[in-house]
Amino acid sequence: MRKKTENITVHRRYNEKHEKHNHVVHMNDNYELYMLLEGEASISIDGQMYPVKPYDVLMITNKEIHKVFVNEEYNYERIYTYFNADYFRQFNNKECNLLSAFDHRVGGVGNKIPREIVKKYQIDEDLLNIHKLSISDLPERKVLMTATFLKMLVAVRQAHGECEVDTAGDEENLYYNEKINDVIRYISENLNDKITLDELASQFYLSKYYLCHEFKRTTGFSVFDYIRYKKMLDAKMRLQTGQSINEVWCELGYEDYSNFYRNFKKATGISPKEYVAKLKANEIAGISI
Repeated sequence: MRKKTENITVHRRYNEKHEKHNHVVHMNDNYELYMLLEGEASISIDGQMYPVKPYDVLMITNKEIHKVFVNEEYNYERIYTYFNADYFRQFNNKECNLLSAFDHRVGGVGNKIPREIVKKYQIDEDLLNIHKLSISDLPERKVLMTATFLKMLVAVRQAHGECEVDTAGDEENLYYNEKINDVIRYISENLNDKITLDELASQFYLSKYYLCHEFKRTTGFSVFDYIRYKKMLDAKMRLQTGQSINEVWCELGYEDYSNFYRNFKKATGISPKEYVAKLKANEIAGISI
């Protein structure tokens, strides 16, 4: 069940063990907080794979692609919330940036708050309370949700600061491969170019077999899928800034519009023109995505 406010959407989902899950790639328009309640999963965020246990919390921005892999031997329950980051930035001041844990990170790095720290700062309780409010009929529901969410963002900021102190350089939280990390960084820095497997293998002195195998093991994506989704995420961000569709597909190294169209629709579920129309409709309605 879910109900919406203008700036917060909360979901709580449950699946029985042995149910089949589609490991869909997500490219959010808003920011996300995800907490596992029951089961076992791994989440790939911008090419880094995080093993997740109950009450671990993951922070995900709209610039990070992510994909959940569920161990189907266990029941799977999670709670997650999408929120409008621009709305909550109005509450920042010089001493406190509420979204620093989201904005002041390299993509795919430092996304997880371990459950021990989650419990310490009562982030789990805040998330569950926000969900309860979202399905209530209280006339003051939106106000209480916003107030609780602000409290939770302060807690997330403090908890993430403690994570940086306690786990800096701790790579046991990730399926870490320094060489693949370099490949991921190279891809992100060269999205305007047509990146080939031969080029990557040559650039990093790797065999194509090792590159493909290790990239998939480390990130959960094939090399080609990762490049495609990163380009499409970049395309969304460019369209949000007002660039024309023609400018976007040309600047991202596509040789023709039809190839860009197919990739965009496969990644987002809608065509580039439909996405631009959605942006314009939201702008008219005063909704930021």
